Amino acid sequence: MNESRARRVELSRDRYSHLWVSDSTRRLWEDFSREVYPLDEIELGARNRFFLERLEAFIEANHDAVFVNFGAGFTSYPFLTERRCRCIEIDYEHVLAFKREKTTEWRREGLLPERDVEFLAADLRSEAERRKLREELDAEIGGRPSLFMMEGITYYLDPAVLNAIFEMSKGVQSRGSHLTFDFWTPESETHPVFIRFSDFFERRFGHQRTDYNFLDVDFVGSLSGYELVELTDIQRLERSYSNTRLLSDYRKILPESYAVLRRV
Repeated sequence: MNESRARRVELSRDRYSHLWVSDSTRRLWEDFSREVYPLDEIELGARNRFFLERLEAFIEANHDAVFVNFGAGFTSYPFLTERRCRCIEIDYEHVLAFKREKTTEWRREGLLPERDVEFLAADLRSEAERRKLREELDAEIGGRPSLFMMEGITYYLDPAVLNAIFEMSKGVQSRGSHLTFDFWTPESETHPVFIRFSDFFERRFGHQRTDYNFLDVDFVGSLSGYELVELTDIQRLERSYSNTRLLSDYRKILPESYAVLRRV
């Protein structure tokens, strides 16, 4: 959520997140903080920093890199990197339409820098739309090194859909390309913060607790066509990026893990 990123810009390094914050999103954040998780600004700030730094490192190492963001939402990654690269954002048509409108407006007003961003609309749950997306990505990437990011979506996707996306990624990405994502392990399902989280999302958005997807670390490390090059978690990220230790008590955090895999 951009309100969390905006509250800790020194941690998230997302200097544009405030552009997306409205009174309604701020009220939702305050309800979430009060009822579920008061440390979300630390967690999402560190998460954004993790993905941004991995993207920056990949662009630096691959000057013809292509960045593909699945479920991009209202993140700001293409505008945060100093070195430019080809960026492709994937989400629902209505999300991308609104994002295209606002980012065009903000670039015109000088609030965002000019960047090369292609929007590809797709419902990732649809097999037909995934096939079309595969063809579009093949054409857009053309064998160049790519970084595929899946931030904040693996736990909302049906396992069969997620596996299909992993297979599609393997088919599109060239050797040495990276796939990075966050995930919840099966232990998270009984964690007190997750229980409050799932209750909140069921009340507010109708998302049932049984709809969440959990990934075992062994599964992540054995994805076909990839090798695991980095595995970390939110507590380590706080120690790396912040002088706070607010996430040191496991019982008070929303446990989240992060992986970077290399196409072999």
